[in-house]
Amino acid sequence: MKYSSLMRHVPVSTAQQTPAFNGVNGGDAESLAAAELVLATRAEISWGSREEDGRKIDLILSCNHPWYEKERIIVLSQVKSGSTYGETLQKGFKLKRAAFASAQRTTHSILMLWVDRDQDKSFWAYVHPNSKSSSNSYGAYHDITPATYFDLARCVSRELNLPFGGKGIIIRKRGTDFKVRRRNVQLTYKDISSVFSPVLGKIDLTRLGWRHMFRKARASAHKEASLDSIPYIKKIMAQKPTEHAITDVTYSYHNGYNYRQAEHLLKYSQVRLCNTAARLVLVTVIVRVLEEIRYPQNWRTSAMLSQHVTRKCVLKTIYHKGEV
Repeated sequence: MKYSSLMRHVPVSTAQQTPAFNGVNGGDAESLAAAELVLATRAEISWGSREEDGRKIDLILSCNHPWYEKERIIVLSQVKSGSTYGETLQKGFKLKRAAFASAQRTTHSILMLWVDRDQDKSFWAYVHPNSKSSSNSYGAYHDITPATYFDLARCVSRELNLPFGGKGIIIRKRGTDFKVRRRNVQLTYKDISSVFSPVLGKIDLTRLGWRHMFRKARASAHKEASLDSIPYIKKIMAQKPTEHAITDVTYSYHNGYNYRQAEHLLKYSQVRLCNTAARLVLVTVIVRVLEEIRYPQNWRTSAMLSQHVTRKCVLKTIYHKGEV
C-alpha cells in the first residue's frame, strides 16, 4: 500500500474547521506572524511571559530605529486570526471592533497583527490609546513587508516628547519683488539641501519639489506662500505635525524588486505669520512628502535583505494657508 493512500479519505478542510483545531491554528497563525515580522523588520522578538500573555501581550519586538542612530524601537504586539477579528479586502484588510477592544490600552500602544489563515497573509495595525475603537479598514500598505519597518518607526515617533504643530514659529512675510524673492529663496533651498522630520526621518529638497511649487499652472498666491515658508522649513519639520495622513500609495515591480511609493500629508496648524501690516495671524503650514521604499520580491528568503532595502523621501511642496 502506498503511503499517500492512507490520507486519501481524510477530510482535511473539515478537520481544519473543527473546534479542536482552533487552538492549534491560532498558535500556527501567531508563529507565522512572528516569523514574517522578524524577517520584515530584521528585529529581535520575544514571546510574552505568562503574566504578559494574561494582559494580551503575545510578542515584544525590538529593532534599531531607522533614523535615530543608536535608538531602539520597542513594540508590544498582539496576534489575532479568524473572521471574528478581521477580514481580507481586495486591497488591505478590515480590523473588526472585537480586535480593537482586545488591543486598546490606557497607557501604551499595541501593534495588532491579524492573520488570514485561509490565504496565509499577515497584516498589521498600530492601535494608540486614543484610537477610535471601531471597525477600521486599512490599505494595502498594511500587509507585512520590509516597508513595515519604516511604518512602525513613523507610528512610534508620534509618541515622542517633542513640540508639535509649529508652536512658537513665526513666519515673516516679505514685501519685496516676487522675482527677487524667488531667486533668493532658491539659493536658500539649495543650501538647506535636506531637513529632518521626527516622523519621516531625512527628507531631501530636490529640483522635483522646486519645479512642482513654481510650475506655471500653480496659483500665484500659493507660490507666494511657498516662498514665505521655505526659509523656515527646518524649524517647522523638526516638530511633530498636528495631523499626518498618507493620501496615496502605489506599487510597481521591476527587476525582482517591489517599489512602494507613498505621498505623506503633514499639517502644522500652530504656526503664526507676521504679514506686511506687521500683524500676527494664525496659519496652517501644509507639507507634502514623497516616499519610495524598495525591497526584493523574494524578501522572505533573502539572506542579504538589509542591504537590498532602500528608502528615500523628497519634498513635494510646502506652503501656508488660512490666515485668521
